[in-house]
Amino acid sequence: MTYASLEHFRDVTSRNVLALQEAREKGRKVVGQFCIYSPLEIALAAGAVPVSLCGTKQDSIPVAEEVLPRCLCPLIKSSFGFALQDSCPYLAASDIVVADATCDGKKKMYELLAAYKPVMVLQLPQIQDERAHAYWREQYALLVVRLEEDFGVRITEEKLRAAMDLTSRLRQALKKVLDLARRRPSPLRGLDLLDICFRASFMPDYEQAIRLLEAIHAELQDAPAAVAPDAPRILLTGVPTGMGSHKVVQLLEECGASVVCIDNCTCYKKVLLNMEEEGDALD
Repeated sequence: MTYASLEHFRDVTSRNVLALQEAREKGRKVVGQFCIYSPLEIALAAGAVPVSLCGTKQDSIPVAEEVLPRCLCPLIKSSFGFALQDSCPYLAASDIVVADATCDGKKKMYELLAAYKPVMVLQLPQIQDERAHAYWREQYALLVVRLEEDFGVRITEEKLRAAMDLTSRLRQALKKVLDLARRRPSPLRGLDLLDICFRASFMPDYEQAIRLLEAIHAELQDAPAAVAPDAPRILLTGVPTGMGSHKVVQLLEECGASVVCIDNCTCYKKVLLNMEEEGDALD
């Protein structure tokens, strides 16, 4: 069954690259980000457009294996291959890449990526005590300084608060769509959930994204089931997934299962944390 709100969302997001180009023509900078550890809010407070960069397609892997070990994580090879091929419009449009040192493979890839793009690496704390918070906050403070210097802007507390309000509303709108699958049976297939989250991560206009996601929720909250009533309900967790690396979701659904929760940073992990309204913005 087709839904007008979902089709409209896909139509709008099919032009994400064009919308990003138009934003750049209006003078906005672009901040490419590899992980949800990179705060959208700091990029937005700098007047920039944050976009996702994780590689989820295998097309760019062979060229990356000419430089990187073949045994390395395919997500890393896919991401770096896009840089070698200059085949990712979002990476090409990025004025700076904000990268998170989440694993040794990515750390090395970022060193090599710096030959193609300006890179700012956020060093995740390797400790788990009271010092970790202060250390990580300092990484955010360094990112503020870097974007202010590179973009010639001033990131104020007020701008950070406005950005936090915007991203909180975006997370809430996306979570409402994901929560539709809590119904038994779900009105959305797992591939639909993945496609919506993946497309939304490339939208430069967050207010537009919020409106489109709220329209999907409004239309589908009373929609009939998209899967069989007795379909096994699956929670998928692990590494990031996206269109191009969606075969596990597709195989499960072809076997009659219903993927109702994608518990990774593509979907649920990025919508569960709400910002505190009081106190220091970087905290």
